[in-house]
Amino acid sequence: MEGWFVLSLSVALFWGLSGIFAKYSTGRLGVARVALIIAVVEGIFYSIAYLAWRDTSIHISFWDAVLAASSCIIGISGYLCYFESILEGQVAIVGAISAAYPVLVVVGALLLLAEGLTSVQMLGVVAIIGGVMALSYEPNPGAANSLSRRSLVFALLAFFAWGAWSLTSKVAVDAVSAGNLFGFYVISSLTAPVLYAWVRRVRPAHFKGENPTKLAWTMGAVALMLNVIGAFAYTYALEGGNASLVVPVTSAYPIVTAILAVMLLKERVTWPQAAALLVVVAGLVMIGITV
Repeated sequence: MEGWFVLSLSVALFWGLSGIFAKYSTGRLGVARVALIIAVVEGIFYSIAYLAWRDTSIHISFWDAVLAASSCIIGISGYLCYFESILEGQVAIVGAISAAYPVLVVVGALLLLAEGLTSVQMLGVVAIIGGVMALSYEPNPGAANSLSRRSLVFALLAFFAWGAWSLTSKVAVDAVSAGNLFGFYVISSLTAPVLYAWVRRVRPAHFKGENPTKLAWTMGAVALMLNVIGAFAYTYALEGGNASLVVPVTSAYPIVTAILAVMLLKERVTWPQAAALLVVVAGLVMIGITV
């Protein structure tokens, strides 16, 4: 079994677990506080990773540095949008919508990176698009488990941001190396609060309490640590495999999140929503089936 494939599966596990901790903590902390945790936790972790795995022998041009920094900042922005989406929306649903970004990656890799696309992968792209459309449609907006417009908008913003991030991160990894890319993640992590301040002016966040408990802070930190560990594995998976294969495998994490959300968070998912979720996951499997 290829090393990049094992790493990709581990990413799906770490990111799937991260969604559960994020759902519990975000509503109690608010995204502004989560942004501060990003700056602290991810800043420290990425700094350690950069110091441990950087490659000083590689010359990084100005434009390669701009690409790498931009890619990392876009990725963090998508994560902030994801946190916004789960404030009011069920993580099992909005997580699946935002995780459908491999559609953008596969098409982009086909057009820009000259990576091949089989008929089965194309069918997977169609399945993902159909599944996301089904998850986005709510015939009864007043239902207890309905998806609010605000959650949907932020989930779609995360979808586009993560698609751009995944595609550009593959180019960035090839240009600056995986170890050096962690240095650019330090930059993006430290600018996260500023980026969120801009988003905050567009649409204020909502809080369940002004004085969150230590447990909420701990859960938020754990969610981000799991996300960083997954990002480590994801970066090295990209270094060893094609973007059009690595990204779909790693994006199977919504099924982990959805199962745990129903079991632990008692989220209510209707049968049509469950069917649409399975269609999305099936599509993710199909576009990575050449493994």
